[in-house]
Amino acid sequence: MAIFVAVAFGLLAWLRARDRQLAEQRLIGERASDNAFAVTQALDAQIGQAQTLLQSLTYVVDPGAPSAVTDSVLRVLHERMVAPYANLFVVDTAGTLIGAARIHPAGRRRMDVGDRPYFLDTRRAQRFTVGDPVRSRARSDSAWLIPFMAPVPDQRTGRTVAYIGATILVDSLEGVQMARRLPQGSVLTVLNTKGRIIIRTLDTDRWVGRQFPGFSERGQAEQPVGIDTIVPSDIDRIDRLFGSEYMRNTPWRVYVGIPVTEAFAAARLQFIYDFLIGLLGGVFVVFIASWVTGRLLRPIESLTLDARAISEGDMRRRSQITSDDEVGELARTFNAMADAIVDREAALTASQDRLREAQKLEALGSFAGGIAHDFNNYLSSILGHVELARETVPPQHDARAELDHAIDATRRAADLTRQILVFSRQQVVEPRLVNPNEIVRGIERLLARVLGENVALSCQYDDTLGSIRVDPGRFEQVLMNLATNARDAMPQGGQFHIGLSRLHVEAGSVLGAEPGTYVCFTARDSGEGIPREVLDRIFEPFFTTKERGRGTGLGLAIAYGIVKQAGGVMTVDSASGSGTTLRVLLPELNRPADLPTRIDEAPPPAGQERLLVGDDEPPVSKND
Repeated sequence: MAIFVAVAFGLLAWLRARDRQLAEQRLIGERASDNAFAVTQALDAQIGQAQTLLQSLTYVVDPGAPSAVTDSVLRVLHERMVAPYANLFVVDTAGTLIGAARIHPAGRRRMDVGDRPYFLDTRRAQRFTVGDPVRSRARSDSAWLIPFMAPVPDQRTGRTVAYIGATILVDSLEGVQMARRLPQGSVLTVLNTKGRIIIRTLDTDRWVGRQFPGFSERGQAEQPVGIDTIVPSDIDRIDRLFGSEYMRNTPWRVYVGIPVTEAFAAARLQFIYDFLIGLLGGVFVVFIASWVTGRLLRPIESLTLDARAISEGDMRRRSQITSDDEVGELARTFNAMADAIVDREAALTASQDRLREAQKLEALGSFAGGIAHDFNNYLSSILGHVELARETVPPQHDARAELDHAIDATRRAADLTRQILVFSRQQVVEPRLVNPNEIVRGIERLLARVLGENVALSCQYDDTLGSIRVDPGRFEQVLMNLATNARDAMPQGGQFHIGLSRLHVEAGSVLGAEPGTYVCFTARDSGEGIPREVLDRIFEPFFTTKERGRGTGLGLAIAYGIVKQAGGVMTVDSASGSGTTLRVLLPELNRPADLPTRIDEAPPPAGQERLLVGDDEPPVSKND
């Protein structure tokens, strides 16, 4: 028994040590990435400062002045600078030294830069240039320098008459100093796009300026490895965790590597510590095993009775065991199971309620459609008789205007029946080319009534838009549903805005939309907004956050279906407390809208013709 427990605790100690090693490994990888970012920021900042300095010096240095004067000016500026610049110098267009803050004892000719690559690059590009590291020609120790150079233009002609440069010791760079403060064995390496080593804090003299072993431009362009991935160095064969960043002011890439021995050392110590604790724990377990066994029997028996009661349907029964051991966990699991069953039954009841509400809504729609059909027959009869009566009245008669008002009122009532048929979904779907501005203008007054007095409605039109192909009645239902949801989201009042605009959609920019040009209907309210946890479910049928009796969760689902059927998409942008913006995108068609049916107001021609009218409503088909 003791051996088994010791083996078990030994395995547990190894697993804990492994977890500790992985955690430390990830922590060091994150540290390497953070340091790579910090070093990159520091190097970019110093390059930016050097560029600003050289641009300023182009207005101070006079290339035509004697060399002694230029030396004096640059020496004074160099002594007053806080930044660690090794030298400031000016050369003519051939690279011959004109003046410098520091002169080599061997003379000026030793400091000519006509053969330096950074000078040739600057002369070719005629702009500020950061060169690869070079050996100093002004210092006796020939230290490594980072050179900077910029052209000096003539103040009158703008032609380059000289070049001004500055150098910084590699070891004095702030990023290099930051890297040297990392754990022993850490390394900072900076490579250019061709794999040449710009900076390396380990074995600098040997590697700076040389090609990095095994470098590939493809590998340089790829994303850096994960922060917990161990990378063996191709130079010193030390396993390190690397972080990398691209510099902003020059096409270099910064790598910071920290040896993994730091992570392994902590993990080994953790393993020894856990193993010793495991051995002591195993001995302790052997002595108290019998006592623990006796203590578990009574809670298990109580839990068994509770489980039997729950299985027999007593869903109010809950276990009272609150211990933190395995039995307590099992008791909490049984309690959670009972709670889940109760929640499922409540959800089923709610689903059935929503189904009944949907059935009521369907019955109400059928009822409304029947009423609208009969009412439309009555209106047809009224409109026909009034129009016939209007034709018998002379144009100058006072009753003519009254009859015109009656005809207008009858037609508005016919529009109302059409809205009822849209609600009941008994209207025939007749898509046609329509002007999007006319749809909104036609329903603007009805939207204002739906929103109520506490909500201010504003509409923004765009007369440059093309046409869209939709069923006008069904699309008006979409706008009505959006207005209704906006009103419910603003119980204390607010603002509701509908705007039309043209939107060019590129591939992948809008989910579900093909590339092309769309007419965008934007419906924005200033209401409570939609919580993020329910934002992805608002188009689901029967899903609603309203209290019982106030909604069925079908409004946005129906609107979404109508828009999809018309070849469009709907998007939503909202957050709690910041309002909601719904956008309907429909393909824009560069074709004129279909002309609405016009009623000829001229009197019909007289003659002996006969018209045959068939209808199930006698007043409509009655022959007067």
